Amino acid sequence: MLRIGELASYVGVTTRTVRFYHQQGLLDEPKRDTSGYRLYDGEAVLRLSRVVALASAGVPLARVHDLLDASQESLDLALGEIDAELSTRIERLEKDRDRLRLLRAGDALVLPDVIVGLITHLREAGIDSAVVDHYRDAWVLTYAVYRPRLDPWLEEFGAVMLRDPGYLALMVRSFRAAELEPDDPRIQQLADDTVEWMVNAWDSDSLEWSFERGLDDPQANALLEAQWADRPAWVRISELIMHGLQERGIEHSRP
Repeated sequence: MLRIGELASYVGVTTRTVRFYHQQGLLDEPKRDTSGYRLYDGEAVLRLSRVVALASAGVPLARVHDLLDASQESLDLALGEIDAELSTRIERLEKDRDRLRLLRAGDALVLPDVIVGLITHLREAGIDSAVVDHYRDAWVLTYAVYRPRLDPWLEEFGAVMLRDPGYLALMVRSFRAAELEPDDPRIQQLADDTVEWMVNAWDSDSLEWSFERGLDDPQANALLEAQWADRPAWVRISELIMHGLQERGIEHSRP
């Protein structure tokens, strides 16, 4: 025979929980012995274990009461239903966890890894967070509109660019130039250096592959240009780069 504390410890609950189940009519309250202690037998241990298992699975206490006194056939059927409900709940919780992981991922929620890598590099280089956020937002819009075209290009050339110190250095210079006036001589120098890097780093086929897939949707281009318009230095750098490539004899459509 077990006292209430021993019963609670054995099943893994508190004595308060045992008393609560007494109040709910789920566990009979035994008579006290001559010393005033409640003593529980093996049947009480089994019944309390069943109550705890069902309640822990989320079964309402009213239904727990019915199941405790149900036939084995009815109990098996009910347990099958409870198991299915738990499976559905677990699947929903896993989806919730996936959403939380995506939220923790920040930029990776909506951008490919190579672009997230560039954004991370810019942040680590000390570029103003507002400027980097603007770049990220522009990429979110660009990627949303042109993902089918951009994915093959990013897969083929993006990882190479991310590993190229020359490209990363140009990126940092570009973002530090974001607040410059469009006619600042440093803008022209940056564009010239970028064209030189592009010509040296990529073969002509790679450049043609990139430019011949220009973003040719007028409505989408209008959205993208509006996103960049409040950074005149970047607009000017882009124009100068396109002009520089034309002078090198590389044909392209406007990106």
